[in-house]
Amino acid sequence: MTRLITPAVHTNATGVLKKLLCASLIGALGAVAAPASAAVVTFDSVQNIVTPQLNAGDTVYNTGDAFTEAGFTLRVANSASADADEVGLVGALVDSSNAFACVITACPVGDGSTYFAGLNDGMLNVSVNVGAGFRVGGLSYAFLAPAAGLSNASYGQLVLTGTTRTGGTISVASAFPGQNAAGRFTFDQFLVDRAFGGTTLTGLSINACLYDGAGGCTSARDVTMNQAQFALDNLDLAVIPEPTSIALMLLGLAGLGAVSRRRK
Repeated sequence: MTRLITPAVHTNATGVLKKLLCASLIGALGAVAAPASAAVVTFDSVQNIVTPQLNAGDTVYNTGDAFTEAGFTLRVANSASADADEVGLVGALVDSSNAFACVITACPVGDGSTYFAGLNDGMLNVSVNVGAGFRVGGLSYAFLAPAAGLSNASYGQLVLTGTTRTGGTISVASAFPGQNAAGRFTFDQFLVDRAFGGTTLTGLSINACLYDGAGGCTSARDVTMNQAQFALDNLDLAVIPEPTSIALMLLGLAGLGAVSRRRK
């Protein structure tokens, strides 16, 4: 009687391949559930995206200028209510230890490092360079007064507006902290709420609003022009990794099983 014998090496090889493919599949499933990686934008080691208008060492920014840090791209822009020809100074990096950096504006105190200043109604747009998105934990912020000598009060809010992965938007805001005993506006912590912090974003816009005297914000040009300013530091972010596709691995397992059946 003639018997068909499958060489043992084939059987072993098939088993080994199955084990390897299963291990890869398990690894892929782990990647799908991989935790977010923390990142903090401190504005201490930014890299400018050099253009004919922006040099590598520049620390002041006009509309459209951008820089990178900690795996994120940060781009300055005008407010939505700005005129089309208003493209001038809308952002700057301010060294807290430089006494001459705040000759024009009344810079806040309590930071101790380099921070980003949103100037003249400007805003800062944030996007992640690699990943499926990111989440926001909090930041340090202050009111950047357009002039010294203002009374101790909160003149507005810092507003965070995120774009979700489905194309929607979600916002959260916090009133600017007031002054210290010396009459200087101070930095404070802005910890976002659970709904905002738990939402994965593909983009984030940061800007200031000024109070309208009736409990809300105003966008009236004669009120806000060049006065809705903010200071920002230590932007606490978490990068959400791209989900690893396991379709090819499942297809590979199915194909390996078919080959094994044909040999039997």
